[in-house]
Amino acid sequence: MSESVFTMEDLLSYEDELIQENYAAIPAKNSKTSAIIIFDENGWIQYASNQTISEKVFFQDLDMVDDYNSSNFFEVLQNAAEDDTVTYTVYLNGYEDGSITPSVLDYCVLDEDYRIIEGGLFSHRDFLTQREFELLSGISRLNGTLIKYAYKNADGEERILAFLSTNMSDRQYAEIVESVNMIWLAGILCIFLLIILFAVLFFRSIKTRISPLNRMIVSYRKGREAEIDPAAVPSEFRETVCSFKNLVEELECTRKEKDALYREKQKLIVDVSHDLKTPLTVIQGYAKALSERRVPSEKQDAYMESIYNKAKLASDMVNDLFLFTQMEHPRYPLHLEKTDFNEFVKSFFAEKYMEIDEGGFHLSSNMEDLPIVLMMDRRLMRRLLENLLNNAMKYNQKGTTIYIAMEKKDASAVLTIADDGAGIPEEIAQSLFQPFVTGNRARTTGKGTGLGLSIAQRIVQMHGGSMTFVHPPQKPYHTEFRISIPVREKE
Repeated sequence: MSESVFTMEDLLSYEDELIQENYAAIPAKNSKTSAIIIFDENGWIQYASNQTISEKVFFQDLDMVDDYNSSNFFEVLQNAAEDDTVTYTVYLNGYEDGSITPSVLDYCVLDEDYRIIEGGLFSHRDFLTQREFELLSGISRLNGTLIKYAYKNADGEERILAFLSTNMSDRQYAEIVESVNMIWLAGILCIFLLIILFAVLFFRSIKTRISPLNRMIVSYRKGREAEIDPAAVPSEFRETVCSFKNLVEELECTRKEKDALYREKQKLIVDVSHDLKTPLTVIQGYAKALSERRVPSEKQDAYMESIYNKAKLASDMVNDLFLFTQMEHPRYPLHLEKTDFNEFVKSFFAEKYMEIDEGGFHLSSNMEDLPIVLMMDRRLMRRLLENLLNNAMKYNQKGTTIYIAMEKKDASAVLTIADDGAGIPEEIAQSLFQPFVTGNRARTTGKGTGLGLSIAQRIVQMHGGSMTFVHPPQKPYHTEFRISIPVREKE
């Protein structure tokens, strides 16, 4: 019941856990009527009890939220003039010298567009946003009350906690009480079922003492999985059971690998068909409209350009797919050359600098001056850099900074390519290097083929290295890829 109805006072009983940042020990995440989010002094989220509060409560909101540690509070009054204009007066009230009556500590006056026209409250601001005004007025879109609480963790770092207490209806309260009462009934029922289950298992184990091994063999022969505990058979057969189990596990692993490979090939075929269908359909439709002269003359150039772009997308997809399938072959030839990898990367981005600048992006590099020599296929390595650069420019807004860093670490060349753009959604981060995964949920947006990162990772692996998506990225990056390639002067 306490976990379902969780208050600020309940939360502060876990103050030691807050200071030690042992958030898992705080039962707020189980509450149906409250949620918490914790920021550091820079506004970065350190913990959120659920996804809803992390999406609806922001660090900037906290200036407009009452402080639990303070007796001060905001009050908003609406004023209507004779000419029907509306203004709002925001008061900061507080209790002074033990008074039981609040007094006005500061105030400001807002016009109907929330511009500050008078008063010293929020003197560093010219206006308030509608969201900020609603927070001050208590007209919260969060369906509840928001309060903040400042404290320091065990390392002396400042933390600001926002506690959201949602409004509970009578129906919700009745449901909580009913669920609490059902625990006793469910417990008795579970115990009764367990007694029946153990009784059945006990009599069955006596009756089938000798038969488990035979059942396992028959089940496997029919393609069904079966498990057996060596202790369930007589001691004379235990060594045989263990050997047979090991054989079954090896065969099962082989079967699963074959099934996974088959599913991957089937998925690849489906994805290729899906992604080629969209541009080809557009090309077919536009070409037919042009051939039948159903397109106005002023739109013909746009149709031709669209046909060209869709044809180029389909061509790029086929080329990428061809390269990807080629590189999957274990005997794909590498044309290795002794190359200063550091200088190679510098030259590539120097060549691309004009394109980056004209696209509205910025470039920041941190490269060692020492040569980092390794054996590599220069053509494939250039393709790797182009794929990562194109991804950064396709899926980010203008003004994004692209970061390049290179260092030699533990006999490996470590290249970091990152940006401070939109970042990569959490739902695709785990499958980022799989074929036909793009930064858009809709795979028909035409922004890319979905093979760029798969090809990039395969190129690195062919050079004996590894490519990882760093999650979470280092500050100030929002997206970060780290490539590590062993430094080898000869193959």
